[in-house]
Amino acid sequence: MKWLVTGGCGFIGTNLVIHLLDFDHQVVVLDDLSRSGSELNAKFLEESRNIEVHKGDISQAQSLQSFLEEFGKFDVIANLAGQVSMMSSLRNPLRDFEVNTRGVLNFLEHIRNFSPETVFINMASNKVYGDLDELHYEELETRYICPEWPMGFDESLKLDFKTPYGCSKGAADQYLGDFAAIYGLRAISLRQSSVYGPFQHPRDDQGWVSFLVREALDGRSIQLNGNGKQVRDLLHVSDLVRLLESIPSSVKAGNRYQVNVGGGVANSLSILELFSLLKNEFHLKVDYKSGSPRVSDQKVFVSSNSAICELTGWKPQVSPIDGISVMISELKQNKN
Repeated sequence: MKWLVTGGCGFIGTNLVIHLLDFDHQVVVLDDLSRSGSELNAKFLEESRNIEVHKGDISQAQSLQSFLEEFGKFDVIANLAGQVSMMSSLRNPLRDFEVNTRGVLNFLEHIRNFSPETVFINMASNKVYGDLDELHYEELETRYICPEWPMGFDESLKLDFKTPYGCSKGAADQYLGDFAAIYGLRAISLRQSSVYGPFQHPRDDQGWVSFLVREALDGRSIQLNGNGKQVRDLLHVSDLVRLLESIPSSVKAGNRYQVNVGGGVANSLSILELFSLLKNEFHLKVDYKSGSPRVSDQKVFVSSNSAICELTGWKPQVSPIDGISVMISELKQNKN
């Protein structure tokens, strides 16, 4: 199949491009190369896979249209381009909107007018559900739990866009659902949780698993936002790219597909539990201090994965201990 991967030099994008090439798909890569680390990933793709990286900004409708006309119709467009930091969205909400919302709308308009058979995959976020502070939580020794949702959150959870990031991702998610239903498009929005793995260049406000593991390896003291009992379900990027490749055969025209995607209950972990894992399994002592909670942070988000599993038959396979073990080995190797 012929794929366009936008944000193809980002963390998930780089892994997806490699996966697709390994399975003999035709791949075109588009990235604005604005994010730290993307140029390193671009160099890797160009040198190791002999693939050209095209520089472009999906928020610019006219230049994007010219690019799409130049390359012709795609079987699949995987839109992994986006502003992915909630804290960055607070600093620059207009840019957040331009990339996360306007960029998606640019693609939807192109597809409905010129290529309605194309499958469009967009990455939303669990932040479409807001901070979830209306739910009931119990505080245990190492984590928060939400007794109302013991098997994880499904799509019946109330939408509640908060922060510019949540608004931009949520608006794009809703545009996609309506375009699919009204214009008969084949499109899906993945409301993803915490993804980790190789080619990630984390910061303290995004990519928390990789960031904290790297800080621990370097022996730095970690300043937490909150008490460390916040819980997420960890999804290894190799599991995610398997899912992305399987989606085109499952998505039918005219249906709304707005689904939660994460590691699920079995792969859920709090920050404190991550620190314990690092200590007990990898002999890494972590020095940390608690602090004030981050704005609009969720105490718990764990995806039930029921809808996406029913749609595609996909299930996560990589456990946190296995995924983090590989991550530590790679970080040590890169450091050396």
